[in-house]
Amino acid sequence: MHPLSTASATSFLFTLLLFFHLTASCPSNGARDLSNCNQNFSCGKLTNITYPFTDGERPSHCGPPEFHLECYHNLTFLTANLVPYRVTQVNQTIQTLRLSIFLNLYDDSPCIHDPFNTTTFDNSSFSLVPNHSTVSLFYGCENLGDSVMPNHKFPCRWPGYSEQGFFMIGDPGPGPGPQCRTSFQVPILRSREQQLRDEGSSLLVEVLKEGFDVSYSNARPYCGN
Repeated sequence: MHPLSTASATSFLFTLLLFFHLTASCPSNGARDLSNCNQNFSCGKLTNITYPFTDGERPSHCGPPEFHLECYHNLTFLTANLVPYRVTQVNQTIQTLRLSIFLNLYDDSPCIHDPFNTTTFDNSSFSLVPNHSTVSLFYGCENLGDSVMPNHKFPCRWPGYSEQGFFMIGDPGPGPGPQCRTSFQVPILRSREQQLRDEGSSLLVEVLKEGFDVSYSNARPYCGN
């Protein structure tokens, strides 16, 4: 018998280690547990979603945990970095999602009920595609005066009191600005940027709900694949 060459021995060892890794990470009763992994996920207008996504007929062990979806009232949600996003489009051919931040918008206005801490999208499993821009949103502002374009302002009227907010395209950058209670940034489609500049806050809710695109990769091995 001829001894294995160094390259052959290395290849054999790698294959053996991979086998043990997959065996250890997969359930011992894998044939039974993975029986539903050939099913598709469907929710509202999104249908026939397959690996790496899970939920519904596709149990959580059928894909990586970061790709878990939730269906609620025929709307699909994905949570990334503890922030819920609504999923409005899935293109599994080019591996992209259309997401929108699930803002608790008040009376279909740009106003929000509660403080919101998210900034531009940041997640290791998903990355913003190049066709995005950023909107900075400001709430509870005082004495805006002429420092903000008139059509970029919006009132927030709550029971018993009101406050003023505004938006701007891009990052506000360093330095003093208007005094506001809170602010955060949201990605939007770059194709809507100029129209939003022109039409102002009357278009803001529509653009926020339309969302932004992210790409993903499901190349790493997983039991349910």
